[in-house]
Amino acid sequence: MSGVFTFDPIEHKYTLDGVELISVTRVLELSGIADYRWSSQEAMRRGSYVHAASQMIDKCSLDWDALDPILVPYCLAYQRFIEDCRPEILVSEKPLYHAQHLFGGTPDRVVRMHDRVVVIDIKSGAPIAANWLQVAAYQQLIQANEDIHATQGAILCLRDDGEYRLKTCNLKDMKRDFNIFLAALVICRWKKENI
Repeated sequence: MSGVFTFDPIEHKYTLDGVELISVTRVLELSGIADYRWSSQEAMRRGSYVHAASQMIDKCSLDWDALDPILVPYCLAYQRFIEDCRPEILVSEKPLYHAQHLFGGTPDRVVRMHDRVVVIDIKSGAPIAANWLQVAAYQQLIQANEDIHATQGAILCLRDDGEYRLKTCNLKDMKRDFNIFLAALVICRWKKENI
C-alpha cells in the first residue's frame, strides 16, 4: 500500500491518504508498555529542544551563545558523542511510515559508526525498557523506507552533567523487540475496536 503520506509536526500526527496512523510512541503508551503520565510538560519540551539543537550541532549551525542555559549540558553531551564516535549521519529526524504494519514514526538518527549502521534514539531523560522496542520499530521503518539495513540499535542518553551514555543492542535483540512491538500494535488496535 502506498499513497500520500504526511506528518503534522504540531499535532505530531502521521497520516496516509488522510487516515491517521498510530505512532510508535503511542503504541507503547496505549498498549500499557510505557507510561508517560509522569513525564512533565517541561521535560517533554526540553527533549524537543534538545533534539532540535542536536540537529543544529550536526549541521554546525547551533548558536551556542543564544542557547538556553538549561540546554547547554545536553548539547555538550551530544557534541562529546559526535567528537568521540565520529558518526556519519545517514538519516536524521525523518518522519516515515510502515506500509505493511501501518504505523508511523520519526527515527532520531541512523548513522554509520565503527563499521556498523546504527539506529540511535536520543534521550535527555532517564531511558526505560520500552525504548528498546522504539528502537526496533525505527529500525524497521528505516529498512522499509530507506533500504538501509541497520545491524545495531542504540540509546544515546544525554545527561544534565554534560556527559553521555551510549547503550547498544544487536540485530537479534531488535528482531525480538520488533515482534513485541507488533504484539503491542495488535493490542492497541483491539482496544480501539473494543473499548
